[in-house]
Amino acid sequence: MLDSNLATLKPKQRQAVEHSEGPLLVLAGAGTGKTTTITTKIAYMIEYLGVPPEEILALTFSRDAAKNMQQKVQELVGRRRDVNVSTFHSFCAELLREHPDECGVSENFTIYEDMDMAIYLHRELGIDSKKAAHYSSSISKAKDLNLSMKDFEDYIDGKKEILYKFSSEGEWEQLYHDYKVNLNTFHLKDKSEQKALKEEKKSWQEFINVYDEYRKYQDFIDAWKSYEDKKSSINALDYGDLNYIALQYLDTYGTEELNDTYRYIVVDEFQDTNYLQFELIKRLTAREQNVTIVADPNQSIYAFRGAYTDNIEEFKKQYDIHEDDIVAIDVSYRSTNKILRVSHELIQNNYSDDRKSECILLKNHEDNEGDNVVIQETLDDKEEARKIAEMVDWCAEEGTPLEDIAVLYRTHSQGRVVKDTLQRRGFPVSVKENTDFLKLPEIKTALAYLYVLNNFTHPTPRGTESWWRLFHYNNSLDRSDSIKIAEYIKNNRTTFQDVIYHHLDELGISDRGLEIINSVKQSIAKLFEKTIYDISDLLLEIYDYTGLVRQFSGSDTIRNREALLNLRKLYENAETFEQMHDRDLSGFIAYLEILDEMDGNPSAANITDDNAVNLMTIHSAKGLEFDTVFVINMADNRFPLKRGGKEPLIPYELMEQYRDIFESDFSSEKELNKAIDARKKQLKIEEERRLCYVAFTRAKNHLVLTFSDEYNGSDSGPSDFLYDIGFDESFEDCDTLDDVTFYRDTENKAKELVMDDDIEREKQRRRELLMDSMGSGNITEPLKHLLVYQELVNKEDRDYLEEIKSNWSKINPLPEASEILDSCKSSKCSPKFKPDNLSFSYSSIKTYEECPKKYELQELLRMPDRSSEKLGEAANIGSFVHKVLEIGVKRKVETKDQLYNIVYELAEKPDWKMIDLKKTYTLFDTFWERHKDKIHYNFAVEKRFSVPIGGFYFKGFIDRVDFLSGCDTDVEVIDYKAGKTDPPTEDRARQLLLYAYGFNYLYPEYTVRRVTLEMLGKEKPRSFELNGAGVYESIIDRMTKPLDNNAIQNMVETAKWIAHDYENGFEKTGDHRICENCGFRLYCQ
Repeated sequence: MLDSNLATLKPKQRQAVEHSEGPLLVLAGAGTGKTTTITTKIAYMIEYLGVPPEEILALTFSRDAAKNMQQKVQELVGRRRDVNVSTFHSFCAELLREHPDECGVSENFTIYEDMDMAIYLHRELGIDSKKAAHYSSSISKAKDLNLSMKDFEDYIDGKKEILYKFSSEGEWEQLYHDYKVNLNTFHLKDKSEQKALKEEKKSWQEFINVYDEYRKYQDFIDAWKSYEDKKSSINALDYGDLNYIALQYLDTYGTEELNDTYRYIVVDEFQDTNYLQFELIKRLTAREQNVTIVADPNQSIYAFRGAYTDNIEEFKKQYDIHEDDIVAIDVSYRSTNKILRVSHELIQNNYSDDRKSECILLKNHEDNEGDNVVIQETLDDKEEARKIAEMVDWCAEEGTPLEDIAVLYRTHSQGRVVKDTLQRRGFPVSVKENTDFLKLPEIKTALAYLYVLNNFTHPTPRGTESWWRLFHYNNSLDRSDSIKIAEYIKNNRTTFQDVIYHHLDELGISDRGLEIINSVKQSIAKLFEKTIYDISDLLLEIYDYTGLVRQFSGSDTIRNREALLNLRKLYENAETFEQMHDRDLSGFIAYLEILDEMDGNPSAANITDDNAVNLMTIHSAKGLEFDTVFVINMADNRFPLKRGGKEPLIPYELMEQYRDIFESDFSSEKELNKAIDARKKQLKIEEERRLCYVAFTRAKNHLVLTFSDEYNGSDSGPSDFLYDIGFDESFEDCDTLDDVTFYRDTENKAKELVMDDDIEREKQRRRELLMDSMGSGNITEPLKHLLVYQELVNKEDRDYLEEIKSNWSKINPLPEASEILDSCKSSKCSPKFKPDNLSFSYSSIKTYEECPKKYELQELLRMPDRSSEKLGEAANIGSFVHKVLEIGVKRKVETKDQLYNIVYELAEKPDWKMIDLKKTYTLFDTFWERHKDKIHYNFAVEKRFSVPIGGFYFKGFIDRVDFLSGCDTDVEVIDYKAGKTDPPTEDRARQLLLYAYGFNYLYPEYTVRRVTLEMLGKEKPRSFELNGAGVYESIIDRMTKPLDNNAIQNMVETAKWIAHDYENGFEKTGDHRICENCGFRLYCQ
């Protein structure tokens, strides 16, 4: 078999295979057969050169790649041979286990994932989940870059040296506070004083910036140290440790043993190695430099994991690589020439003009030109999905197997609309790495029981919201009962749990509602007896007692099977948690919350036919190939993403990519930061372009690039990458330029999609006919469509007349219809909007515009959500500041000491004991300096209003109203803001103008001459004064736009939509990005 394999190799592949002694760099582009080259080279060394297989080490990045390589080598040599094919991490772990004493580790160490690290930081150190996730990824990235805590401590010491110039360390915190207050009140000084303090102001800002940086990294290092101590105490290592400790061992005890064992090293996907892995390769080749690396610089897409972007150039320097030591395989066995040229046109933009010759243009091995690459434009994202479904249908009709079609997207959320559309049309789909596990209905229900059981001993917001879940999934309360419970909770400041156990008799719940509630309470009581079990065993009890697993085991459908597999995965996760952490329920609850916050969901089960359309992110597609590839959402700010995730906590000064910037001379810090920002953007766009190149080169014969003019209701434009390959705004439908053809679909028919399977299509048609005929007043037609539909479902001959006769007592509509009609007559049926019963606030209008469903859940039903957990300390600080200022202004305090007496008095009360007072001092000092001379002008505080506008009532709560100095009829309306975020222009106008309307409605004898957003966390407030034209103009910052008087009418228009939806139903937003960060997302399926 090896001989036949060698005979099929192209000359450059053969050259790479036969090069055995010394270093070799193989540049293998997409689809050039690099795996074949590597495995044939290993087999060639064994069979033709007589190299003992145990002297060969092949390293790659994933277990699947290692397993595939091992299998192919065995096929070539015809028998099992002892070639060590391993991942870097597995190789290092094995080295540590062979030498535990020398490496200073336990022989039976466990490996901590990033998730485990974050869970420890969150649970043990009390770090909030998002920061814990950020710390976790930053520690991992630092280790991959070979940065130690000492490197960070040296960086921090540099910041401390700057701070020492201002004062001693013990005074920094107070100085920081003072300088913040100075900046926040600087605008109060007259012009001459501001001018005199100009240089001092720069000094204040410098200190604040440096202290912020110092504090940020000091907190990070403190958490890192604690984490390392924890790992040591439980004999655990993380993946970064494996490489680092292995290197330490080799540097301490030498490389002789490994150099004796492995004389030939082969490395796949070298472009994805990080700094430590490259160092390991150097140690492995310390004696003999028989190392072959296979790389494609255009497919380096893991910089976010620590991939060392200059590693190929470093390899050339390290091993003194000459032209004869480089083999550039430029023949593709995958893509057509047209696809290859378009891909090359894209990726060459990553090369400077003097390096473009290094960007290799691949050619098809049979010189197959193929079809043009298609750029397809549609009206919106739904039309884009519809068009893709139509094109998939066309491909299938032309004979392309569905499994040879792939839809690729930049992020998981971008693929959902296409997935739903394909499934509606009857296409089976296979979604790789579906991350919606914790959002699945069966999982949410199982977890709801866990949260509720935990809530009896460890009350949490999620425990409260899970009660709602239990009563609004299978055990569905009707809306009227839900509203009664919600109102009682709101009015009495209690919880769902308290209501159903202690106050049901006060609510007037329906008999059906009481039956449902008591049934669930009985289930919970039985399950609570089982909470002494391990979590995994408790889950089994929940599955059994609630009938959750039986719900999906009765019918052998794909969806039911997937649900059962998902429930099994939840059980296995519980078992893993018990082994790695502890066995108590509250601990598992904390673990689940971290998973959710970190987007660490396991992949959901996905059972498909072998013949299914593939959907996956581009990262997941690397290494795969398909006949036809759709790269979707090729639109501005969707691909490329202009912003990545949160950057790791690694100073730019310590990062290789920025070293030359810090070695250069800049005239100012501003110029330095400008250079850093430019480099960040450059690195980001180059990484995104490489990712796009990977997407393009997955296609063998057909490549379709799709984009829309609109996403989630917002205008969009073509991706920058489309311009890279020749797209032009002037293109008309069917225009062709070289290897690209452009099509524009202006149809708007996404809603017309139906399943194309013959039976499914007819079932869909019958459903529509049934719905259309139901209002005709004639039962014959709708009954016919119903029975035909039922027969298509059952697919068996049945005597429907006899079934109707025998079940007439159940079917007879009169009793139930009479009851419904009587109920509707007494206004207990469908909800009707009554303006007198519902009023709108500025924030509730904003909520509706963000998501109508969220408005319903938050403003109408008052459902519990997760926002209280997410807002956490910031929200509490805001409430605390408002309360202090309310009391202080009411008392008309005359000194700052009096104000602080209120602060300390309130801080002792139970509601505020968790407040970190240090974080409030700057706010109160700023308030005092700005308002000490104005408090005695106060007219009112905490003034509630409800004002009729446009047929609706709008409400609000004004923090404070003052008389303007020297005037008895002109007032200033003031709203406090304790945060650092400046409201957008439209929001600012809506809030302040509504408050002015509200006050004028209550007190028409006064004029609201001035409206102010008192931004206590900012350098100055936002203040607007009424001019002669009836417009409020900014009086502090002339660059700020006046308040738009149309803002109120805009809110009235939104109120009209709310009134409509109140009677017709609230839809959830189509923007998945909003849903992902929504505290109410658990209520939406």
